[in-house]
Amino acid sequence: MANTAILRDVAQAVLRLFPWPTEPGLRTVGTPGPESPVIITGNYDLTVRRVLAALRGLDAWVVVASSRGINVWCAAAGGMLSTAQVITALKTSGIEQRVSQRRALLPQLAATGVEAREVARRSGWKLRFGPVYAEDLPRYLAAGSRKDDSMRRVRFATRERLEMACAWAGPASILLALVAAFFRPAWAIPLVVQSWAIAIMVFMVYDRLPGGEMITRRRWLLTWPLAAGLSALVAALFSGGTAAVAAAVVSATALLALLTFDFDGSTPIEGGSHFDSRDWAITLDTDLCKGVYSCWEVCPEACFEKLEDTRKVEISQHQRCVKCGACVVQCPQDALFFTDQEGRRIDPAVIRRFKLNLIGSRGVDTGSDPGV
Repeated sequence: MANTAILRDVAQAVLRLFPWPTEPGLRTVGTPGPESPVIITGNYDLTVRRVLAALRGLDAWVVVASSRGINVWCAAAGGMLSTAQVITALKTSGIEQRVSQRRALLPQLAATGVEAREVARRSGWKLRFGPVYAEDLPRYLAAGSRKDDSMRRVRFATRERLEMACAWAGPASILLALVAAFFRPAWAIPLVVQSWAIAIMVFMVYDRLPGGEMITRRRWLLTWPLAAGLSALVAALFSGGTAAVAAAVVSATALLALLTFDFDGSTPIEGGSHFDSRDWAITLDTDLCKGVYSCWEVCPEACFEKLEDTRKVEISQHQRCVKCGACVVQCPQDALFFTDQEGRRIDPAVIRRFKLNLIGSRGVDTGSDPGV
């Protein structure tokens, strides 16, 4: 069993870009009772296992909703984990017969796709958005379901960087190895080593390079010599000749272009850099703001600050905004909305209805009622 779990962890790390579904339904941790906390998550296998591991030693109900086997943030942003999926999970999992209360906790990163007030209106369940990371759940619950800044902001620390490197290096190295095996079998191992080395290098240093104007192009130009040199060194170490070194440099250039094309959009650093929404700005109508603080609770970059004296919020960190739309989706007064580069207002109903596709463009119509 232990070996099977290790193999599954390795497979999911290397092929993380693909769906890994587990069975939706109800899970128990410890010996939960009618008043035990109810926690909802998507049916991405790695996420479910991390949630269950984080809650070990506690008593809790875990409702697994269908997210088509995709992680919570991507599924919520893309419309695969939505209000409808959460309501369905609550109605069909049997949780309503197990508890005496109607309060549930969702991952904070589900806020881009799940409208809490709609779930309450249609099912009677009151939702709160918990911490970004499952590992913070015990601390959050012990604090009376209150988040501090460390619980509500995404990080891009070493572990997350290495996970993303694995997610890209795995498919790339498999593809290059297959191509090499067909044409030049001796090149297969060097190309695999090169793929992993470049992916790790990109996710560890790319966004830390100096930028300025034309930031993406400048970073790419600074990174290319490193990638090309590293690839040539790998080919030489494996006793490759001139042709092998040339092939390594060409494949390194292609791999670097792939990894950096939308680097910002595949990380929690900022929104996608190649689409119309890159120039959108989050805007607050202070007259409509009633101090519900849902934006403060769900923003993964902690862009908002509470103004307790006026019972309102302010956008104190505009530069952090990744244009995920979570604050817009959750604001009950529609006090938050995007404006485009020409200052035109993007109606909140558009953000609620149209989700992000796989390349980061907001063009997926979920079919929901735009007036909701």
